[in-house]
Amino acid sequence: MSMERIKPTRSGLFAIELLIAVGVFSLCAAICVGLFVRSEVMSQDSADLNRAVAEARSAAECFKAVGGDLEKTAELTGGQIIGDTTLFISYDQSWHKLDAGAESAFDIALTLRPEDGYTGASLSVQRYDRTEKETTGTTFLFWEIAALEVAS
Repeated sequence: MSMERIKPTRSGLFAIELLIAVGVFSLCAAICVGLFVRSEVMSQDSADLNRAVAEARSAAECFKAVGGDLEKTAELTGGQIIGDTTLFISYDQSWHKLDAGAESAFDIALTLRPEDGYTGASLSVQRYDRTEKETTGTTFLFWEIAALEVAS
């Protein structure tokens, strides 16, 4: 009994090579799409942090310019005072200031801390992530600032 060996055809080998090439290409494309999505999220986070620093710096400079007076700081920044010691400035997702009571995406909170010889404050920036079920706030910038009191 003689067994004949079946020879592979050129078209069969080409089809296998083509399938392997398509598989490798698909894997690389999936990795690249994932990297592009992650880079977009990182870019937005970086832009938010840059804007938060600029807005917080502006609020801190207003606080220092008026010698730590919270009411004058509120007038300059367009924020609202809650209680006697905290100033809130609310922003939407595009960093536009919001009116009191509006649902914000970002908040700057400036809380007074009287110290010996000067007026100090804690300044924090929070980001709010909202879903249908809950709202989560994350502080992503926190500074301690001081406004020197000038003796007359």
